[in-house]
Amino acid sequence: MARGFKVAILVLSLGLSSSWTFAQDVKKGISVIQGISTPDFGYLASYVARAKGFLDQEGLDLKIVIMRASVSVPALLTGEIHFTVAGSAINAALKGAPFKAIYFSYNTSTFQFTVRPEVRGPEDLKGKIIAVSSPGASQYHATGLMLQKLGLDPARDVKLLPIGDAKARMIAMETGQVAGSANNPDIAAQLVRRGYRILTNSAEVYPVPFSGFSVNEEMIRKNPDVIRKWLRAHVRAILFIRQNPDDAAQVAAKEFRIDPGISREAARQALGFMDPADPGGFTEKGIRVHIVDSARRVGVDPDKVKISDVVDVSFLREVQRGLGIHCRGGYLCP
Repeated sequence: MARGFKVAILVLSLGLSSSWTFAQDVKKGISVIQGISTPDFGYLASYVARAKGFLDQEGLDLKIVIMRASVSVPALLTGEIHFTVAGSAINAALKGAPFKAIYFSYNTSTFQFTVRPEVRGPEDLKGKIIAVSSPGASQYHATGLMLQKLGLDPARDVKLLPIGDAKARMIAMETGQVAGSANNPDIAAQLVRRGYRILTNSAEVYPVPFSGFSVNEEMIRKNPDVIRKWLRAHVRAILFIRQNPDDAAQVAAKEFRIDPGISREAARQALGFMDPADPGGFTEKGIRVHIVDSARRVGVDPDKVKISDVVDVSFLREVQRGLGIHCRGGYLCP
């Protein structure tokens, strides 16, 4: 009942219907609704695609709406939104929801292991407290793997303290409650400007694709051209970010209301997680790790899940070919 009420409120506030037909304004184009959890660097490509006119050129009028997974997942199920964050959608798909992930902004996880100024290297972390989000979360897994990469035993050399979201972890670092934490590029960039250090990142040890989007299979059947248009704009946005990181940082500074200097540093960090050989894609290993982690989280046997059960990469590969991109190293690259 509560879930249905939240979806009803969303429909009323956005003026949406649960039909898979799209409203189209002669001047603005096809109205597309995209749900995200928070406006940050994870979804930079969407904001760049809109700011630089890539979506306009596809005839799409993208509305980005901030909503929790408890709202976005049922809204995607009924067609009240058209794209939503892949993480929560994959969890739902593993339990039977008709969703497919079609794209990821980052080919791998984006965590930067950031430590306080007095920590010079891994040896200084022994006996110290490291902040994590919550046991079982992606940030938790990535933290343990990065500590191992640094030559530390997460169970014996440090104490992992569940604190919560990125802001809570940053406050814990600033107050000296913890010595380090795995943070996304925007938070890491803020801390670096204050004298903190980045000891390593999670790209190699936790190659799970990040900041992806899923669609309803009904949209795949009834409106595949909208998916292609959306994907083309987003792949172009990734290429733009790689080629013009300072311009992309200006978009981020405006949209996320952060300091331009921090935005530039975060944009440059983000480049390391975008594979130029497969913009929007991911590796088979990475998506398999994603599925295993998600399946265990929702109580599903990961050995019974095929990648194709939760992912449809065919549209992305088609769009890449149309843009002259011949992907290499990614899942189902030719």
